[in-house]
Amino acid sequence: MGSGTFVAADDDNAPPVTPLWRGSFPPRRPWNANQMVAEMMRLARQPGVISFAGGTPASDMLPVHELRRALNEALRRDGVALLQYDEAAGYLPLRDTIAEQLQQQHISVSGQDILITSGCQQALDITLSVLTRHGDDNLVVVEDPCYLGFLDILTACRMAPLGIPVDAQGMQVDRLEQIILRHRPRLIYTNPSFHNPTGTTLSLPRRRALMEIATRYGVPVLEDASYDTLYFEGEPLPSLKSMDTADLVFHAGGYAKTLAPGLRIGYLAAPAAWQERVIAAKQTADILTSPLNQHALHAYFQSGHFAEHQCLTRRVYRERRDLMIAAVERYFPAEATWRCPTGGMYLWLEMPPSGPTATDLYLAGINYNVAFAIGSVFSASGSFTHALRLNFATPSTDEIEEGMRRLGKAWKELLTRSFSVPQPGQRCTVPIL
Repeated sequence: MGSGTFVAADDDNAPPVTPLWRGSFPPRRPWNANQMVAEMMRLARQPGVISFAGGTPASDMLPVHELRRALNEALRRDGVALLQYDEAAGYLPLRDTIAEQLQQQHISVSGQDILITSGCQQALDITLSVLTRHGDDNLVVVEDPCYLGFLDILTACRMAPLGIPVDAQGMQVDRLEQIILRHRPRLIYTNPSFHNPTGTTLSLPRRRALMEIATRYGVPVLEDASYDTLYFEGEPLPSLKSMDTADLVFHAGGYAKTLAPGLRIGYLAAPAAWQERVIAAKQTADILTSPLNQHALHAYFQSGHFAEHQCLTRRVYRERRDLMIAAVERYFPAEATWRCPTGGMYLWLEMPPSGPTATDLYLAGINYNVAFAIGSVFSASGSFTHALRLNFATPSTDEIEEGMRRLGKAWKELLTRSFSVPQPGQRCTVPIL
């Protein structure tokens, strides 16, 4: 491998790192989402590498032919207009269609309430940008672990995370009220369905409790719905936006995980009081999202293929999830623990805490041409040093079997030889994805 991105190896004797910085700008972490994604993409292109590291959907599930027809139809119908500037809020027929999709999830919105963004990532960024107050602490409640890209947005917006642990039922909401009373956060951020990176889903009682607490104290909620429609069993739980009686929820979503990340189309359904400000923030950020891609996506939705595509994607991802779990049971130690995700794209695997760290396994794994995401990079405090995030959606069935076999072999190799553990105060740098 090349030099890549580097982080300090964990020092078990060092004092715990707090996720809260007060009175000063949060220090830059030695890694960020842009660097990590770039390195993951570079690694995934290397011959022979099986990568479970990225957040990308399966390439064999991308509807190339249907999107090509939609793009041609959009150009035939609207031609040169698609190559010009357009309204910052987005193409209204597309916004209307997205509103109809959200209405099917019992979210009361119209097309006028929808802002088209350049991916869900920009929807998250815009929300934070309008909520930031200069001179304030600008604290944000997040799950711990948390989506890596959101932690980087926090740093860019000079905001600091307040982490709440995640268990089998999602964020431990019983801790939320105390944190609000003590720290007065600007926002609660949550990825409630098929959470990135753990794959857990916030239970219905906790969803109700979260919204009751947010409403009582008037704290806005940013709901990351990137994976909401990738459910494998039964019907999805109601979104926080559908439970919002005080108009506090910023509902952010997109089509990167469910359709095609290259389209770079997301959306934001903001509370009414914030809609003008989020449109202004969008215009400042990049003026508008590609009209060509917006019209093509609308034509694709009009073709009626999306529902069929979603059903197929759910079925394939469920099969790949089951294959990965079976491979974990075959190739990994009995002490390894995981929760079976009921949707999404990720399996969160925790290795025995007394054994080698995820960083050790990553270094051993790259010698076998297999990669994954190290758990600690998803934590503002650097926790989860023995956790792995494994993407089961991207690789083929054969790659899942072979890649997990390689990882299991790398783990056994670590156990049969001594691995270097840095002494207190010694900085050891290792490549991160």
